[in-house]
Amino acid sequence: METVNKTIAQVFAGVVQKNPNNDALIHVEAGARYNYALLAWEVERAAKGFLKLGITHGQAVAIWAPNIPEWIISLLALAKIGAVAVPVDPGASVEDLSFVLADSRCTAVVTARGPEDEEMVQGVLEAKESAPDLTSIIVVADKTDPEAMVWSEFTALGTEIDQTSLESAAALMRPEEPAAIMYTSGTTGRPKGVVLDHLGLVNKSVYSAQRQRFGKEDRFCLFFPLYHMFGNTCIALTGLLSGSALIMPSRVFRPEAALESMKRQQCTAVFGSPSMFSALLDNPLSGQKVWKTVKKGTIGGAPCPVELMKRIVIEMGVSGLVAAWGITEASSWITMTDPDDPIEMRVGTIGKALPCSEVKIADPRSGEDLPINTQGELCTRGFLMKSYHGMPAATAAAIDREGWFHTGDLGEIDDQGYVRITGRLKDVIKRNGVEIFPVEVEEILYGHSKVSEVQVFGFPDPESGQEVAAWIKAREGSGLTMEEIREFARKHVPAEKAPHFFKIVSGYPTTRSGKVQKFKLSELAAIEYGRKDNGAQPLYTCS
Repeated sequence: METVNKTIAQVFAGVVQKNPNNDALIHVEAGARYNYALLAWEVERAAKGFLKLGITHGQAVAIWAPNIPEWIISLLALAKIGAVAVPVDPGASVEDLSFVLADSRCTAVVTARGPEDEEMVQGVLEAKESAPDLTSIIVVADKTDPEAMVWSEFTALGTEIDQTSLESAAALMRPEEPAAIMYTSGTTGRPKGVVLDHLGLVNKSVYSAQRQRFGKEDRFCLFFPLYHMFGNTCIALTGLLSGSALIMPSRVFRPEAALESMKRQQCTAVFGSPSMFSALLDNPLSGQKVWKTVKKGTIGGAPCPVELMKRIVIEMGVSGLVAAWGITEASSWITMTDPDDPIEMRVGTIGKALPCSEVKIADPRSGEDLPINTQGELCTRGFLMKSYHGMPAATAAAIDREGWFHTGDLGEIDDQGYVRITGRLKDVIKRNGVEIFPVEVEEILYGHSKVSEVQVFGFPDPESGQEVAAWIKAREGSGLTMEEIREFARKHVPAEKAPHFFKIVSGYPTTRSGKVQKFKLSELAAIEYGRKDNGAQPLYTCS
């Protein structure tokens, strides 16, 4: 493997030079369209604007906004001058925003104002009280704001910065230097800031694009939230560094808007979590005509059920859809299937390691390497994070002396190098001494034709240690009953692994990126089934 030893700005400049007139970014809802030359011009204006505000090499700037063109322009502009982008969930509370701004020592924040987010500027002002380094607020809006600088004023500042100053700032950049601090979702505690360099983001983008065979002819449908690495790196950065076009349907994910954009903009690639793909397929607007031009894409963030993969690949014709596995600490994707792999491999495994990554299986107790086809903890090495921001002890605990990051995921690797995820160390359920892996049970229950989504999880039980519940989302209009799912489970799930509690639900608690928060399901179940503590016996429960 040959390392791409360049910064984000250097690779992007090369793409612009080769494809100046090609579509780069289209925001359907906003009615905005940029070819690569125009996008590069806007990036340069924003970069000069940041310099005029006194933002220099190594300083952090938060981006707290929904999916808008200025989000991507800000990311590229900060990369160009050597500043560090700090993506923030637009749904974050003021408390969480305050923590991120203070922890990363942001000197500026880019936010937005519109019909649904007038409170965002006020949120920044409240958070500013806890962030002493914050001096500038830039808001994407049509009207002036007394508390902030609107985007047009900000970019106009750039006229006072000459080209030599911009080039001097860019010349200071090195690929090994930080490009972003991305905060983990914080599903189980206070978020950690993951410091990522240009080298990792560039190489993961380039090599994942090669695996998926992306090029300048592709048009990416980008509806995944940009604050998340899946959105800003796996889709946006990967697309732009490949010369592809980014099609942004709307500010937030709306299935109908995404489907309309896929059809009208002739998208060739779609990306999302299994729940997002289910939402698209179950929408009344969905159909083969809408998906006609879509032949590529990535599904990740959670295991993909066999039936869902078949619906996407066979029914809708997305023949090149790949399954992938990655984490923020590894600069995005680690493993990925091949577009030509049979469907069984695309759902039964998460593919092989990318050329820029290494994977191995280790004993979670001893740390010793395990042989092929043996379950253990998945570890990865290659283009990892530089550190957890300001947390040297946590960094040392996550990355061992040989440079391997211990992911907390359980899995195994076969003799061809394909990796299979079997669960999370923290999600493994232990009932009466028997270890139960939720993914295994979920895969069985997904086999019912009326099941759209299923989450299997454990919750505390005073007698057995833990009990097992399965909360199921039925396909719209299917009429799935509790008796049907109980009978299906009795026939197909081994008795020692079978859930004792079932529930049909309309949805699940998730992070803004769509990741199901199983710890919240466990808390809800412990309350709902609390009568077990009063002597009731485990049973299949219809509720």
